[in-house]
Amino acid sequence: MKWNWGTGIFIFLTLFLMASAGFIIFAMNQDVNLVHRDYYEKGVDYTEQMNVNARSVPYKNALNVNLQNDVFQIDIDDLLAAKIDSGNVLLFRPSSSKNDVLISLNKQAKTIQISKDELINGRYILKFSWYSEGLRYELDRPVNIQ
Repeated sequence: MKWNWGTGIFIFLTLFLMASAGFIIFAMNQDVNLVHRDYYEKGVDYTEQMNVNARSVPYKNALNVNLQNDVFQIDIDDLLAAKIDSGNVLLFRPSSSKNDVLISLNKQAKTIQISKDELINGRYILKFSWYSEGLRYELDRPVNIQ
């Protein structure tokens, strides 16, 4: 069989299309983790989030985070615990939303404990949000689990 320039072009295009198809299949099988599922809605409510952050500044030192042997513990200051009507604690994992941990707060809870078995090693963002007298408050703090 004689090789000419047409055969070379055909082989090149065939290999190029096969490589492109392989890359497309590879890209379609990748897991896409968004930081937030409701990303655009959070952008619209950004002014409200700024107000929440401004209201929460006096409480920035009201949380004490401890990582002991097998328990991740959050201690809440007594003054803050008395003001909490409802709320939740979210340990947000930026790299994978599958590893997020959400816990509802009991009224006037002073200590929250999370078993280390529920967490994996790495970086989390602790989002402590609560309502007091109809107003929302939120504290964010980075946490490293080792």
